[in-house]
Amino acid sequence: MSIRESDIDMRILSCIISVGLALMAAGPAAFGQQPLPAAFDGMFRGKLVDGSGEVGAEFTVTIRKSNAGFTVSWPPRIAARFEPAGRPGVFRTRDKSQILEGDPVYWARLEDGALVVYKAQIGEHGGYQIYNFIYTPSGDGLDLVVRHVMAGAEPQISSGKLNRYGG
Repeated sequence: MSIRESDIDMRILSCIISVGLALMAAGPAAFGQQPLPAAFDGMFRGKLVDGSGEVGAEFTVTIRKSNAGFTVSWPPRIAARFEPAGRPGVFRTRDKSQILEGDPVYWARLEDGALVVYKAQIGEHGGYQIYNFIYTPSGDGLDLVVRHVMAGAEPQISSGKLNRYGG
């Protein structure tokens, strides 16, 4: 990778981190905040297929509405609790994440009927990883598209159908 590509990657990462931190610093619920639609509330699982057609491991997610927001949990022990960020359809976490220490930063938004959850993380050598989890209600489940972007690598995209299960 050339220095020029590295500079561009760092500018992109800087912009993404700035947006994420601004959302985290925003005030509490504001006028016009959209609640999470009921179709997203539940436990879902299914298999994802990558861009080459390979079927991956089972993907499981639990999304639970709460008073002012919602929690998204991925097994075995990853969860992010979201609350309104003060802008319509935008949610933030209150985590005291240390992104430069490798902690992930999460935020979410509602867009065109989909719930988009973002995860940004900086690796131990300073490279970044950004995930977009795009959940769209479909029947009694969710369609999911996962976009994964890493510093210096081509984006990876997987998709699949998650079926509702459990309670």
